[in-house]
Amino acid sequence: MSKRRYMVALGIVVAAAAILLFLFRVSVDQAVVMRMVSFEESEPNSQVVWKDQESVRTFEYAIRFGKKMAGKVDIAAPPYSVTLGKKTYYLWISDQTERGSFMKAEDITAGKLYTMKKSYTKKLQALLKQAYPEGYSKPTGEIPEERNIDLPALEGGLEPNPPSESPTPAAEGLPSPYTESPAPVPDLPSTSPNAEAESFAPAYLDASSFTEEERPLIKLINLRITYMHESKWDEFLDLYTDSARKAREGSGSFNGFTITSINVVENISIREQKSLFEAVVQVEETRNNGDAGSTMYVFQKGKEKGAAWRIADVD
Repeated sequence: MSKRRYMVALGIVVAAAAILLFLFRVSVDQAVVMRMVSFEESEPNSQVVWKDQESVRTFEYAIRFGKKMAGKVDIAAPPYSVTLGKKTYYLWISDQTERGSFMKAEDITAGKLYTMKKSYTKKLQALLKQAYPEGYSKPTGEIPEERNIDLPALEGGLEPNPPSESPTPAAEGLPSPYTESPAPVPDLPSTSPNAEAESFAPAYLDASSFTEEERPLIKLINLRITYMHESKWDEFLDLYTDSARKAREGSGSFNGFTITSINVVENISIREQKSLFEAVVQVEETRNNGDAGSTMYVFQKGKEKGAAWRIADVD
């Protein structure tokens, strides 16, 4: 009987040890952090990579032992994103934060937010201050109430390019992150920030080629093209949903460019969700600097009477 008890006790100890080893494992070999302008756009040359085990463990444990907050949140754009292996998380943390918070990249629509333990918040604050000593914290602010605006009968613009910022050397006593190819910050031009773009004629989508249901979406894309080309920041922001607009207001700059060619490459998707309507438009476009590629526009519209389509995301 005593032997049986011994075996049961031994089994419990082994199981407990296995659980602890699993919980406190370090499953990735690096942590990749970027400063964010919005949920879908990062600052150029802001990527910092930690490869030492202690720093990687700090990031991984901060996420693993986070506590899920109740309900759904609507929050401003994150100051940072961190990629651990194949998963990306958005981080809200500053030097005044007692408990940092984070969100899985796939949970943006669901609004699931997690809080970190105080101990891991302090460790992350030290690592981030080391990598971004100049104003490493960025205020997130409150989310204003939704505004309803009449869109003019013009056509309009693309996303701003935030200013470049490179991390400076590591502080003494902390592990040094590896910064990937930071580019020098160019001198600001004395002329209009969009002077180069103004020498190109913007291209638009032909709204008459689309259905009545699709035309409001095409109109928003065209308005975005115009406002970006003409550097009309306030009008540009008014095309976005509340949370997306707030994220762009925090970028602090507006460097326009011109879309010189654009066409829709897939069927437009319009779906009814539980609390709103959502649409997706996939386009191929070329900018005045020669960059070309695929861009996905995501639109949302509330179900209340008189609600209008707004841009929720551009990727």
